[in-house]
Amino acid sequence: MPKTKKKDSVEQIVAKAFAHPLRVQILIILNERVASPNLLSQELDQSLNLVAYHVRVLEKYDCIELVDTKQRRGATEHFYRATRRQFLTDSEWARMPESLRPGLSGAMLKAAFDDIDEAVVAETFDELEDRHLSRTPMVVDKQGWLDVAKLLAETLDRTLEIQAEASERLANSDEEGMLSKVQIMHFKSPEPKQDSDESEDAKDAKDAK
Repeated sequence: MPKTKKKDSVEQIVAKAFAHPLRVQILIILNERVASPNLLSQELDQSLNLVAYHVRVLEKYDCIELVDTKQRRGATEHFYRATRRQFLTDSEWARMPESLRPGLSGAMLKAAFDDIDEAVVAETFDELEDRHLSRTPMVVDKQGWLDVAKLLAETLDRTLEIQAEASERLANSDEEGMLSKVQIMHFKSPEPKQDSDESEDAKDAKDAK
């Protein structure tokens, strides 16, 4: 009896699709707008062949879809949009190989910093009085960590609901849409480095015992 090829699980597909930081960067862009490999290569400052390869991988794993083609100088340019958001669910992230996580986080952080820098330079970051900017160092136990993680996951879910509700209202009104960006981060911070003077005091106290 011939062997049948085992179908990849959702987690395996995600792991393969997100296995390269450049694919994450491509997905981030295609979540915001339609673009071709040529446009992507220019924006990401990467070779067209390399970008085109990673676009094919994302298409293979149904993370993006072809939406348009145009004739450019005797060649056909393909335009894509994302069908999957660039972030991973908690369960997908937990199943990602640890070796891939820094690259994915780096790609997401680069996009976040680029968003912030663009808004600051354009002077839109502080344009609205109720814009939110906060930094909250905390000391928590394991339960506290889990509680914050759950709260932020729920916040993300509600944020996406608000996006959908706003899109529906905009479709039925003459109001012009406003592009906004929401960045959510929660991470373990390294222990603060000891001040050199404090280190010397601690050493002297130890030597005095």
